[in-house]
Amino acid sequence: MAIINCPRCGKRISDLSKVCAHCSLPLGEMSEHDIEQLERQRWRKRIYIARNVTYLGMTALVVGAIWWFMVGTGGLVLPPPPLSVILLALGAVVYLGGRGWLLWLRMKRNRPH
Repeated sequence: MAIINCPRCGKRISDLSKVCAHCSLPLGEMSEHDIEQLERQRWRKRIYIARNVTYLGMTALVVGAIWWFMVGTGGLVLPPPPLSVILLALGAVVYLGGRGWLLWLRMKRNRPH
């Protein structure tokens, strides 16, 4: 008896089980083509999530820049307000992390076969 990952949800299950306990995927009736399709779907879902993370980072950057511009009476003020600095820094980190994740997912070794 070995522990394998479910092709659909990726959770750990026994190789003797006929159905995944987490997502109810019938395991015994799957061909190699079906398993490859499920792997591609999981990869596309990860790409989708990574893109949304980068959009969240860009949004935080834009909101931080607008906040910095709108707080002062004469446009950009120095020193910048703490909230705008936090939003700008957080947005930059989240954006760069999301882009790094996207690049990692698109590497040939991480793509489904």
